[in-house]
Amino acid sequence: MWKRLLVFGPPSLALALLAGWWVTQRAGIVDVVPTRDETFLTNPYAVLVMIGYAVVLGVSGFRPRQSVLLLIVLVGLQLLFWPARFSQLSWVGYLILLPLPAVVARSSSAHARTSALALLLTASAAIGALLTIPALSVSGQWGLVNGRPWDGDLAVNALVWVVVSLAATAGSWKVGRDRRPERVEPALRGLPVADPEPVSMLSPREREIFALVAEGRSNADIARSAFISEATVKTHVGKILTKLGLSSRSELIAFAYRTGLITPNSPE
Repeated sequence: MWKRLLVFGPPSLALALLAGWWVTQRAGIVDVVPTRDETFLTNPYAVLVMIGYAVVLGVSGFRPRQSVLLLIVLVGLQLLFWPARFSQLSWVGYLILLPLPAVVARSSSAHARTSALALLLTASAAIGALLTIPALSVSGQWGLVNGRPWDGDLAVNALVWVVVSLAATAGSWKVGRDRRPERVEPALRGLPVADPEPVSMLSPREREIFALVAEGRSNADIARSAFISEATVKTHVGKILTKLGLSSRSELIAFAYRTGLITPNSPE
């Protein structure tokens, strides 16, 4: 069920949040490109950016890596292209990104999570500073290029909202990590347990595949998460079983839980 939720939930949520943003902001949307002085006017370019953020959230459940990369591209475009500056989306617009870290944390493969979190934190810090103080943006009226003087009030304001943005991102990420499904079928509890020491013989990639198999994921799901083919997944699983002295995926799962390598979540 959770897999279907990851596939269909984010797109539905993205559409709902995009519709909410449109309802609250449409009265202030102009049909022309504003001048650099008109910092807070929402225009067609800003609307396109919002649609892009909706796409970022919508695909995050089954394409987490691509969604994070698209987020970075959109943040960069807003920084450099003045008609789509950060302030023209308002804080309401960036609420669409709040569920993103949770979905990415839940759907990313093990080896991709560290880089994904780093990119998400970078984007949130940029949004926090540039939305709060549009003049910091290269695309603003003054912007970094023109060197607007930096004073104490601006520094405090930026610091506060950067911290808020980072905290929101970290909190959303933790929600996603804490709710990752870790499960074992009751029928596997009586299977023999192998020696956990051979796990150290697995390569980093094999350890990643081992963890995904232990979560009960199918080869197709593992292939999507790890960005490899199903044939490659089958090859890795075969090598893992051989190295661990196990004969089936069921024994691998039992091995992982019995040795404490995977800990099931407490029932909600």
